[in-house]
Amino acid sequence: MNPKIILATVNSKRDLYAATTDEFSAVAPNIQMGLLASYVKSRGIDVEIIESDVDMISMDQLLDIAQKKSPTLLGIICSGANPSSSTMVMAGIVDFFERFHQRKMNVKTFIWGPHPTVLPERSLKETGADFVVRGEGYTTIVDLFHALRDGGDLEKISGLAYCVKNGAVQEPAVIVTQDTPLIKDLDSLPPVDWDVMRPSRYRAHNWHCFGDLHHRTPYAILWTSFGCPFPCNFCSINNLFGKRTQRFRSVDRVIDEISLLVQKYKVKHIKILDELFVVNSKRIDEFCDKLEVKGFDLNMWAYSRVDTISRPLLKRLKKVGMNWISYGFESATPEILKTADKGNQKTDVDQVIRMTQEEGVSICADVMFGLEGENEETMNRTYDFLVKYNFEWANIYPVFAYPGTKFFREVEPPKNWKAYSLYGYECAPMATKYLTSKEVLKFRDEAFVRYHGRPEYLWMIEKKFGVDTKEHILRMIAIPLRRRLLENE
Repeated sequence: MNPKIILATVNSKRDLYAATTDEFSAVAPNIQMGLLASYVKSRGIDVEIIESDVDMISMDQLLDIAQKKSPTLLGIICSGANPSSSTMVMAGIVDFFERFHQRKMNVKTFIWGPHPTVLPERSLKETGADFVVRGEGYTTIVDLFHALRDGGDLEKISGLAYCVKNGAVQEPAVIVTQDTPLIKDLDSLPPVDWDVMRPSRYRAHNWHCFGDLHHRTPYAILWTSFGCPFPCNFCSINNLFGKRTQRFRSVDRVIDEISLLVQKYKVKHIKILDELFVVNSKRIDEFCDKLEVKGFDLNMWAYSRVDTISRPLLKRLKKVGMNWISYGFESATPEILKTADKGNQKTDVDQVIRMTQEEGVSICADVMFGLEGENEETMNRTYDFLVKYNFEWANIYPVFAYPGTKFFREVEPPKNWKAYSLYGYECAPMATKYLTSKEVLKFRDEAFVRYHGRPEYLWMIEKKFGVDTKEHILRMIAIPLRRRLLENE
């Protein structure tokens, strides 16, 4: 047994992204895994990370590596570049563990991520992993390593779930230990080791690089906060943290990391990972003050609500390279937004859109079809809203009942997590009172192609970003997505 920890992702990109994998999807660094690895290393433990989905390492190849290196712990990371991806990748993790057990390997395993945090019992049962590490995981992983290496009481380790057999006949009992307190000082976390993660391996979203599609690498994702204070009932962002809260990293540490990425790794394209970056105007001013003096040529994007942005902030952000803002519009029907618990948004949406456009910041418009109370009329209203403003990009999602959300508690849990794969064959979004899952998915797929194929949209794209970008979009929307639900259409 080698006294080390291997942290790994499982490669199931073909199932998750289907025909969009090769040219159109992003190849993103797993920041959560990078942070865990840095923390474990800072505690004197030998740690190795394997991004199977980045380096296209198959499940069997990952098993070969684990079998050869025989670590004390093999940790499978159930997360991605956004909170919902944790449930998407769970299907691949279940497949991976089936192969793992067939080999009868003598390696202790755990799964970590937002999904297993809120469903520890089901995750243990589906995978047969030895442990689920719940919550942020930093101290739990370190304590678990020492307990396995030196002997120790597992029940005294916070943030852990595992099975204990009670005789030969009875089902194993699941032990869930107490929660681990959240890290109070985020600056105490060691930074991601970019020498290990290597930005040259990653690729930005296609829309993020409109006008420069041949140079989507190197690419990096940067975090400046954890969590979100808003109560949207479709969102699973706070699964990992156990409560609705937002904690911030110091701006100085953020600027230091940007400087490192630019100066050492020649990174230009950066995504801000925060679920809500533009939330505190004083902090954004400090960010812009300290970044502006660096004079970097950046192409960044981040999330904002329409009620947390202002024209002065847009001016400042654009000046330091924030070329895109992603707004979560969700729906164009106020009654539907109320059912989603988006919070009190009294802001004039039209005014926010116009001033964003006037300041030269491109908009990625996030909308959802299939929210509570949704019908065909309200979905068409949201589509018409997209057309009216002719946004540079539209992320069009169906609604899924993610674990940890209100919706998940109200529906029958799925038998297979592949149902949560937006681009996958098994995709099956949530139905509404008026629409079936099939009707929601059909509307979503057709709306995506119709919106990005409109002559007025393509003319705007060609004028702003060039003919190469227009042709890229036309190639993308020409690729049909295979859907089990829609096969007989």
